[in-house]
Amino acid sequence: MNTAAFAGVAAYLLSMAAIAPEPVSLAVGVTTIVDVQQHYTIIDKIGTSYTGGPVLEVNLEGVTDIQLAFNAEGVLDVATVKADKLHLEEVLNGLRSQLQISTDESSLGFENVTFLSGSTEVVVESHPLDTQFTVNYISADFKRARTQAQKQYA
Repeated sequence: MNTAAFAGVAAYLLSMAAIAPEPVSLAVGVTTIVDVQQHYTIIDKIGTSYTGGPVLEVNLEGVTDIQLAFNAEGVLDVATVKADKLHLEEVLNGLRSQLQISTDESSLGFENVTFLSGSTEVVVESHPLDTQFTVNYISADFKRARTQAQKQYA
């Protein structure tokens, strides 16, 4: 991974928390599957989202893993991004300065902080023994559909 791409990870993760105007940026509720097909390399189709669209794994330089879930209309519902822990504090501090904290269940080296960006939840999770952390951008529609599915199959 080149250093320039790696250095941009924190800024990119922060930009994803807000609706970005550029068609190549990823924004829950804005980015379409067509945007992703045109501007990213799709590595794999993983399955179907709770909201009826495809779940894709894409290649984004500097990020370890990124999975995108779309609704039935082809609009991004969820983005799950894994990145090197080197960027964790910068991402958390940036999100704290830009967004409202909904919950913070962090303790003893574990990070579990949920932020609100409009109707999108931004959840940062990190475990002390992992070398990576995860940021999940989740739409309200996806959250409702997931909760309904969990109730149905419980």
